[in-house]
Amino acid sequence: MPRQPKPFFRKQTQSWYFSTGGQQINLGKDKDAAFAKFHQMMADPATIATDNTTLYELSQTYLDWVQTNRKKATYDRSLHYLKSFIDKVGKQLKVTHLKPFHVNRWIDKPTWNSTSRADAIGVVQRNLNWAVEQGYLLRNPITGMRKPKKKRRDVFYTHEQWQQIREHAKAPFDDLLDFLYCTGCRPIEARTIEARFILDDMVIFPTDQSKGETEPRVIYLVPKAAEILARLATKHPTGHVFRNSKGRSWTKDSIKCRLDRISKKVKFHVIAYGARHSWATHALTSGGIDSIAAAHLMGHKDPAMVAQVYSHLAKQPEFLRAQAAKAIQGHPSQ
Repeated sequence: MPRQPKPFFRKQTQSWYFSTGGQQINLGKDKDAAFAKFHQMMADPATIATDNTTLYELSQTYLDWVQTNRKKATYDRSLHYLKSFIDKVGKQLKVTHLKPFHVNRWIDKPTWNSTSRADAIGVVQRNLNWAVEQGYLLRNPITGMRKPKKKRRDVFYTHEQWQQIREHAKAPFDDLLDFLYCTGCRPIEARTIEARFILDDMVIFPTDQSKGETEPRVIYLVPKAAEILARLATKHPTGHVFRNSKGRSWTKDSIKCRLDRISKKVKFHVIAYGARHSWATHALTSGGIDSIAAAHLMGHKDPAMVAQVYSHLAKQPEFLRAQAAKAIQGHPSQ
């Protein structure tokens, strides 16, 4: 009859261990707690596997799943942050030994702003939450860890500023900027439009290529936007319709590089999302569009998102003053 494992004490480390399957499990330094943990593991062998799982092993399993089940952009982003995380904590760190201070030391990079740090923590937490859902872990060791507040892209442009931007945008980049400015769509939506998504005066993204992947995303085309797409779709019947002068699809980085150069010329910061923010601000202040309609046109499920994100209205006191007067028209107090 095989001998049953039991805890033993190692003087060098002043800790209790027990051996199973050719591995030694560290039970900690306190004897009573060590024996309690030992009996718990014997009663539920699944906890042994959990205690021996390294963050590196778990990240590789998760990345394989993401690569198969999520978009390439999601996989690339997860790979970027998880590789950086493992490089920092090492391949041998066990999941059960992970503490918030490991994560905080990792994100404490001078080149990362609060948004990058929040995104980094989010990727690690999603990895661990997924592992719990799949049964690889019993619990997420950093559940509830607070993330830094993301830096808001609070940028919008007046019509005059946009004209300055356009003056420095050369073809074919000007088509992309015009499309962003007159539709209010997300930059990633514009640069991934294909001819097959265009139906009359609409662009309809399939559910699996829409944000949230729960329902198709529809972009309604005003005449200017429809003209741009009709022309480009004829030129590029397959693949992305918006391309640079070399025939390559625009990427997030290539767009940023162009806008960085324009920023230097116009003397103010220019970002792709500024066109979307500008569309929302102008639509709500002078376009006569209510927040619910604006939310649907922009692809937001929750109209409250418009009020939360597009706070530029507060910078336009004349508009708010007129709205305040309009709100009490016919009021008994008048």
